[in-house]
Amino acid sequence: MTSARASDGRRSVQEVVRTVTDPEEAAALVSDVHNARAVHFPDRDGFRLRYRVMTDGRVSLRTASTTSRFTGVLQPERQYVLSWTVEGGSVIDPDRPDAVTMHPAVPIAYPSGREFAIEGAAGTHHFVHFSADFLEAVATMDSDAAPRPLNLPISVEPDRLGQLQTVVRSVAPALFDRSTVGEARDALDLMLAEAVLAAFEPMPDGHVAGPHANTLQRAKTFMHARFDRVLTVPEIAEAADVSVRTLQEAFQKHEGVTPMAFLREIRLEKARLGLQLADPDVSSVAAVALSCGFRHMGRFSGAYHEEFGEYPAETLRLRGRTVAR
Repeated sequence: MTSARASDGRRSVQEVVRTVTDPEEAAALVSDVHNARAVHFPDRDGFRLRYRVMTDGRVSLRTASTTSRFTGVLQPERQYVLSWTVEGGSVIDPDRPDAVTMHPAVPIAYPSGREFAIEGAAGTHHFVHFSADFLEAVATMDSDAAPRPLNLPISVEPDRLGQLQTVVRSVAPALFDRSTVGEARDALDLMLAEAVLAAFEPMPDGHVAGPHANTLQRAKTFMHARFDRVLTVPEIAEAADVSVRTLQEAFQKHEGVTPMAFLREIRLEKARLGLQLADPDVSSVAAVALSCGFRHMGRFSGAYHEEFGEYPAETLRLRGRTVAR
């Protein structure tokens, strides 16, 4: 669940560039990137898809250019995705009365927590993918609230997007540069996340698993929304609408851990982000740990050190200042 880190403990920066000329291969690529199904590129003559991504595990900048229209059903998992097109014309939820048509260079936010259909236009699409843990942590930086799943509106009035578009133009060159690492990249990630939250102000929490979610998706949605509370396996199973045994078997088969071990991983990742984003002059390890559902500080410190190779106080002291405003 944690992002990739280099041997010195820093998060690594990875670049992927792919050019695909087979529509079926392109459909498989889109399905993998967006947790999609039923992806189809109908225009096959001279077909080409070029895909580029630069990611540090928290924020990914991506570009996809294709010669064909496409359709599909998407459900990004534990990500928030901002998208805009050069040509416009793509439609989100085309069969719904509240369908959203994308206009050239105007960002929209993909629906989160549910499946949605897309009719994509040929041309160039730009994306910013945020790790859900990261954007949710940034959203609570100025409060004592625990991070929660966010309910971003798909579109907002154009006059709210000016500052965000300015920030994107400002940070994109550096974020697309693999040599931008460490504190410099942390600061740019934070600047971009705050600009997105300011433009797409989250609506009141109503985050639930989509109607086609499977057992794991329902359980994970429930755990991410309530990770700061005392949870039991029977409660999680009830939320996933399965028996305790079925829930345990699903986690062992697909995640290789028990449901409670998975919940601990969620809490540890939330705590790490909380410590990295906290102001060490006003926050404490205990406050962050408690907000993430940990009740025993000694056990938390030991588990944190085992997972990340440093103690919580080190993260707060050494990393907190790098992204403080």
